[in-house]
Amino acid sequence: MIEFGITLKKIRLAKGYSQRFVAEQLNLTRQTVSKWENGRGYPDFENLVLLSELYGVSIDQLVNRKTLNLDRQKVLQMNRKREKVLWLTRQAKILVIAVLTVLVVVSGITFVIAQREQAREEAETVPISRYYVYAVDLKRVVLKKDKTGATTGIISVTTKNNEKIQHPTLTDLTRRRLIIKPKIVESMDPDKVEALSKAPLARNIK
Repeated sequence: MIEFGITLKKIRLAKGYSQRFVAEQLNLTRQTVSKWENGRGYPDFENLVLLSELYGVSIDQLVNRKTLNLDRQKVLQMNRKREKVLWLTRQAKILVIAVLTVLVVVSGITFVIAQREQAREEAETVPISRYYVYAVDLKRVVLKKDKTGATTGIISVTTKNNEKIQHPTLTDLTRRRLIIKPKIVESMDPDKVEALSKAPLARNIK
């Protein structure tokens, strides 16, 4: 056991570590490390593994088999266990990185989908403007346009009841209860709402 303590101390000094530093790394007291090096005790298997990792040596190099009455097979078994612990640790790190990567990718995809959905909803929303009135229950709207494609007039509208209104005015549409308030438009299906420019409606007034 004394030989083990001497070996342990030599390796520690070669690494430039103090007993206090080693104790802190193994979450032990300095007195425990001192007992090991003075031959008044020796570490259990778990602490042997931790010491071998801290000093960067194998358990076979660290342990005096005669002092601890360990045969070659036992030492090899300890080394295999140490390698297994290290392998499991590496695999756990790889798994954590993989999971985090998947989470980042999924979050990114979810964000992009949400942005596209928001853009689509905004595109499908009827724009609210004080220059327009909003009508419902219209089957058809015939517009008069100039060469540039700008609307210059409303020739006629046809309601869902097949009532055709020639050169409709705002009064005509309001009297038939076809006009709705702008605040209601936002909650409606855009396909069911017609945005009619106020200017062409005003021009239809004789």
